[in-house]
Amino acid sequence: MDDLARRLVPRSLYGTNATYVYAFSRGLDGVNVPRDVLFTRIILSSVIFVALVVFCSRVAQLSHAYLRHISSLAANRRQQTFWSVEESQLWVMIKKHLLYAPLGRKRHNREIQLSSAINVGTLPSRFQTILITLYVASQIAYCCILDYNENVKAALVAELRGRSGTLAVLNMVPLFILAGRNNPLIPLLHVSFDTYNLLHRWLGRIVVVESVVHTCAWAVNAVDEVSFSDMLLRLRTTPFFAWGLVGTLAMVFLVLHSPSPIRHAFYETFLHLHRLAAFLAFLGVYLHIDLDHLPQKPWIMAVGAIWLIERLARVGRLIHLNFSLRKGSTNLVVEALPGEACKVTFQLPKRVHVSPGSHVYAYIPSVSLWMSHPFSVAWVDPNSCVTRQGFVEHHSRMNASITSMTPSRLEKQALVDLDDYFLEEQQPTSVSLIISARQGMTRKLYNKALASPKHTFSAVGLIEGPYASHAANAGSYGTAVLFSAGAGITHHMLFVRDLLIRAAEDRVATQKIYLVWSVRSTEHLSWVREWMDQILRLPGRREILTIQLFVSKPKSSREIVSPSATVQMFPGRCRPDVVLDEVIPKRVGATLVSVCGPGALQMKCVQPRATKLAKERLLTLSRRLLLGSSIQYCAFPGCSMKERTTFLLFPILPFSV
Repeated sequence: MDDLARRLVPRSLYGTNATYVYAFSRGLDGVNVPRDVLFTRIILSSVIFVALVVFCSRVAQLSHAYLRHISSLAANRRQQTFWSVEESQLWVMIKKHLLYAPLGRKRHNREIQLSSAINVGTLPSRFQTILITLYVASQIAYCCILDYNENVKAALVAELRGRSGTLAVLNMVPLFILAGRNNPLIPLLHVSFDTYNLLHRWLGRIVVVESVVHTCAWAVNAVDEVSFSDMLLRLRTTPFFAWGLVGTLAMVFLVLHSPSPIRHAFYETFLHLHRLAAFLAFLGVYLHIDLDHLPQKPWIMAVGAIWLIERLARVGRLIHLNFSLRKGSTNLVVEALPGEACKVTFQLPKRVHVSPGSHVYAYIPSVSLWMSHPFSVAWVDPNSCVTRQGFVEHHSRMNASITSMTPSRLEKQALVDLDDYFLEEQQPTSVSLIISARQGMTRKLYNKALASPKHTFSAVGLIEGPYASHAANAGSYGTAVLFSAGAGITHHMLFVRDLLIRAAEDRVATQKIYLVWSVRSTEHLSWVREWMDQILRLPGRREILTIQLFVSKPKSSREIVSPSATVQMFPGRCRPDVVLDEVIPKRVGATLVSVCGPGALQMKCVQPRATKLAKERLLTLSRRLLLGSSIQYCAFPGCSMKERTTFLLFPILPFSV
């Protein structure tokens, strides 16, 4: 019993109601520990079971994609037809109505807007909603399964206090795991960061509610013991209660300042406050548990270890990627482009492999101090695929002339080829980003570049990553249709280059690539002109790649000129349904449709098309790299999902400003 209680309750009253109630206002008195342990084990078992199911399904999907890939490498158009139709009707129905279905009938990956300027996030998919609902319902059930046979109200309230506090601390463990950029579950389960971010937000809400319930349950018994003013006095004078209140208030602040409009309007301020409040919540809970030696201490210590390891992983990535003892550190060059955008090129001191579809977090201290912002990687030079191709070409030339070489000359030629290969492998990597000027950091960056001589300036910068998207195996599809809007082209440039290079080496099944890019003006075409020129010079490009450019607001009709039959320009907005109507009948094998742009473009790409695919499979996989939104899976009314078409939906990065 603490000093305050001894002062409030004289010894002559020990054994009375005040003393009896006090026994249930702290510690484990009245807490049903065995039942708490049981529910904890049930929750852990359920989470592990779901993770195993997801893992097994991912292994099956990857195995299926790998089988399709290797079987289609040497297959012609007719032979790839086998992979264009889904045979399992049961699997089709599961995907259509559960796994990839929107929450309602058709809303998919589109913001819920209160006005043209304010949105409150996006709806989760049907499958995500079911998972979240079941988990929330289970948490409510665990808090409601109490010993109602207990005659004393204080004992029942104490059991609720213990249950809600136990669940709150338990849920903090996955809450911190899912918040990290280096979440090990991302590569293990091939579930995107954005899905985990959705779960993180819902877990956070659960933890906040359970913490408030825990605090209120304690307050009820504390007030019943003596009075409300004495309860407040105990909060101020007893560290155990004071630190518990600090943790609860920090959590309440976290949920109040996290709505989507606030996050997006004041992103950098939000991040600073979010991290500070999260630290205070952790510190308050840790000290609250430690002061009374509660059994949940290993859990809160695990939370601290998770946070520390994730931060160390970030620092390790930064050091490994940006610093070299021989070649120094990373530098960057920022160039202002027409159409209010910047090209930012990071010259790394070492060779780094960057997969297509990756994103990085850019640190530019001269503009945003220590803050980092995520952007899609638009271009990487040199490309590891090009290097491998060069080695293969050297090897082929050596085999062609092997019969005319003496043994000594053959040995020298082999050494020269190997030297050239390894020399190219040692060339440092440059990573280029296209950053559209919006508000905050991106606007400051553009204005600074615009005010610099020749609209270009150099600075010291760092990048963290690269973080892969873990999208579908694009090389296993015979046809790829890539829709981009504005800066969304950055997500597809490396995909196009990678597929073309590997197609020339017969390492992918892809035989047709359609790149469809929608921009407001022809000025935006200059963003990727030099990289597009490199793509157009790749071997076999004319037979595989078709580019369609849509300019919604051209200054004059003379700007709209199609250079060739494979590079076409059109005035007006892109109509994805019309494009797909032309492409799908001519498809080769399985078809991949990737969309990088706003939710409206994604809706236009998939929804009108769905009503026309009455007996075809349509698998829709949507991934949103947008802070405050979530991965969305979608299937559409009137579509039986038999056509083997995969939709990959991506928003335009950055999502930080």
